[in-house]
Amino acid sequence: MERIITIWPDFAADFACKAGGCRHTCCRGWEIDVDSDTAHWYLSLDGPLGDELRRKIRCDDGTYSFRLTADERCPFLRSDGLCRLVLGLGEENLCEICTMHPRFFALCGKIELAGFGLACEKATELLLAAKELCFHAEGDSQSFTFPALLMFLGYPVPDAWLRPPARLTRGQMSFLLEQMEATEPIDAVWTRQLAALRAAGDALLLSYAQLFAAQGEAVAGRLTSYILYRQLDKVPRYGIGALAAYARGNAAFIYLLAASLQDFPEAVRRWSEQIEYDEENTAHLIEACGRESSSFLIGNGR
Repeated sequence: MERIITIWPDFAADFACKAGGCRHTCCRGWEIDVDSDTAHWYLSLDGPLGDELRRKIRCDDGTYSFRLTADERCPFLRSDGLCRLVLGLGEENLCEICTMHPRFFALCGKIELAGFGLACEKATELLLAAKELCFHAEGDSQSFTFPALLMFLGYPVPDAWLRPPARLTRGQMSFLLEQMEATEPIDAVWTRQLAALRAAGDALLLSYAQLFAAQGEAVAGRLTSYILYRQLDKVPRYGIGALAAYARGNAAFIYLLAASLQDFPEAVRRWSEQIEYDEENTAHLIEACGRESSSFLIGNGR
């Protein structure tokens, strides 16, 4: 049986959960499923913690999950951001989703692409701090660039496809905002953030260009490349051109949002939780960006 090769970004070696130091806990605002094996073990525990687990785990149609609090927090999340299950049972006894998050895995033939979702503060920090976005095969110390990975997979693209425009036209900005407004909002704040971008008008285009110039092409390239990396398993369905357009378009939107929020890492994180963690939102944007010409989000657009 042929072995699956797992690819990781080089910054994976530096990843560690920020736990109580995270401003945006992943233990709030999401439905937290508990895999069957872990749920059965939790429900078998003795003592006060076992009793609490039995009260706070529910089962609907064979699927176990934690009963979230009124403000959608995991019932075992402490006010200081630490997990009572980790403290009481050890990190090795977390359920699968809590153990794996924010990691993702995407299969491209015999190549498994692994990484960390950018809704995670730490993942975003590591990506933005990296001097270059490089990857390695699990168990191998030799690094290679993203264009080299694309070439190996048989998906070579022009360099210009791996970064958004340094300046946006009104047409490009309008298109991006229209598509974001068509996605299912994660919360009311997202809707207000989009409205603020609309209201900013042409001033936002200038702020975008200034932010792009201040950050430099290297940051834009890393961001665009990593957005594309996460979607490479979808090439057979959509084609590399549509996915590259999706990556450029979303990177450009992140710059718009960052120019408004005055917080680039937060714009990346906020975009990711709205788009990358909703399959329908992701599909909508891939299809919308894929319908545009290959030059729309590279040159001056329409």
